[in-house]
Order: sequence, then structure tokens, then C-alpha cells
Amino acid sequence: MARAHKKRSVLHSHDAARPSHTDAMADINVTPFIDVLLVLLIIFMVVTPVAQKGLDIALPQPPPPNQDTHAKPPPAVVLAVNKAGYTVNKTPVASADDLDQRLRDIFAAKSDKTIFIRADDPDLLYARVVEAMDIARGAGVERIGVISNDLIEAAGGVVNEGDNF
Repeated sequence: MARAHKKRSVLHSHDAARPSHTDAMADINVTPFIDVLLVLLIIFMVVTPVAQKGLDIALPQPPPPNQDTHAKPPPAVVLAVNKAGYTVNKTPVASADDLDQRLRDIFAAKSDKTIFIRADDPDLLYARVVEAMDIARGAGVERIGVISNDLIEAAGGVVNEGDNF
């Protein structure tokens, strides 16, 4: 009798890990996606504290509880600059040295170190206004505001042509 030849298959090592059928997989491999997300998360965690920028502002503070809230605030200091010289609260000042001493005397006792500068003369040199600001800073002024005729009119005030504060 003739022996029937049976086909013998050899089992290779890579055949053991391969499934017997090769149908399409319905599951998505999310491991690489999670790896990328974790790397991005670490990058954002490191970069975010460095990238934060802010602006220092002085917020208004409520008055202390024992202080009268209807009390009249102290008058503002207005420095007018014109071709003739300087005036502080409508009082003329002879020179820059006198202006420095006058502002030091005013702001030595004041807690609010704010000054308003008014310079509306169109023929006035800008350097003269900057010089007045430098003198005010040297005298202890912390905040400088600017007053113009347009601001006065917008606030409902009346601007007199000869009014130099």
C-alpha cells in the first residue's frame, strides 16, 4: 500500500505569535497618542510659569473703617509750565532751583505724592516740560498726571485763556 503523503508543516518561531486569521482589527492603538499628549503636557507645564507676564497696578484701597468717608480730599498740586516760568497752584516760581525747593516743601508732609502738570502753550518746548517732570521726581513725586484744556472741558470745566494755574 502506498502511503499517502501528508503535508508536514514546520512551525517557525514567528508563526507562533501570528494569529491564525488576519482579519482587520477594530481597536485603535492609542499608546503613541497618549505618549505625545504626555510630552505636550510636560512641555506646557514647564513653559507656562515662564511665559506669564503681568502689569503692576495700584488698585484703589478702601478707607480705614474709623476714617470719615465724607472728608474733603486734600487739594491737588498743579504745576503749570509756560514760557515765562513755572507756577505751583497759581503761585509763580522764579527758577528751577526754587521750584525744586518749593515741591520738596509741599511733598515732605503729604502722603499722596501726585502732581498734575499743565503745559498747553503750543510754542512751549517739550524739553522744558520734561525738565519740570524731572524736578518733580527729584522732589519726591511718585505719580505725574497731565492736565490739558481738552481734559478740563471734557470734565465740564471752563477754560480761561489767562488761567495758568
